[in-house]
Amino acid sequence: MMWNDNLKIGVPMIDREHHELCDRIDQLFAACNKGKGRDEIVNTVEFLESYTIKHFGDEERLQHSCGYPKTKQHKAMHEYFKSKNSELKKDLTENGASLATISKTNYFLMNWLLNHIQKVDSELAQYVNQ
Repeated sequence: MMWNDNLKIGVPMIDREHHELCDRIDQLFAACNKGKGRDEIVNTVEFLESYTIKHFGDEERLQHSCGYPKTKQHKAMHEYFKSKNSELKKDLTENGASLATISKTNYFLMNWLLNHIQKVDSELAQYVNQ
């Protein structure tokens, strides 16, 4: 999920935060490739729990400040991500870092974040930058 210019949406603050998110997810992927995914997955899920509060809050404040018409739908997607991250954390706490949990987490993070940045956040950026 390496950060690259294709993931830039053109809102510098949001791009910096997306870059940080990608870097942290890359750390998890790198740990998995070295057979150390079990050690890193808890750190990643806990990071996401705290960092998304900041990041989603920044995005939502931006939406409100410019009168973005899809704020409610965008916020619902953020809430969905937070609930899925909470489920992953609960699964880790109750069942440990199994290969299935690590695989499920990697797939979810990569899929959700790429789709959200490239589609939903890009649409927001087009509105903000018009």
